[in-house]
Amino acid sequence: MNNSVKPIGMVTTISFLLSTPKNLWNSVMTIENSPLRKLDPIVAHMVFQSLAFVWSGIFAAMMGSIIAFGISAAFHILLISGIVITATVFDQSSKNPQSINRMVKNGVKYNGRAETGEHE
Repeated sequence: MNNSVKPIGMVTTISFLLSTPKNLWNSVMTIENSPLRKLDPIVAHMVFQSLAFVWSGIFAAMMGSIIAFGISAAFHILLISGIVITATVFDQSSKNPQSINRMVKNGVKYNGRAETGEHE
C-alpha cells in the first residue's frame, strides 16, 4: 500500500504550472523524450532543421517582417548545427577516441577512405 502524501489544492496547481514548461521543453529539445529519437541521427537533424525553419517563418509572420524571418532562420540553423556537431564529436569521442586522437595528433585530414585506401 502506498502511504505517500499527495498534495492537494493550490500546491498541486503550482507544482503542475512549474513543471509543465520544463516537460514541454524536454519533449522537444532532448533526444531521450523527443518523437525524433527513433530516426537515424542524420534524418532527425534534417527534420529538426526543417522544423526550426518553419518556426522561424511563423515567428516572422507574427512580427510581420521578412527580415525577421531571415535573421531568425539563420540563427536557428547556426544554433542547431552547432549543437549537432558538438554532440557528434562527443559521441565519436566516447565510442572511438583513437580515431579523434589519430586525426589531431597526425594532422590528418579525413578524406573518406580507410587506412587501407578503401572507402568506409
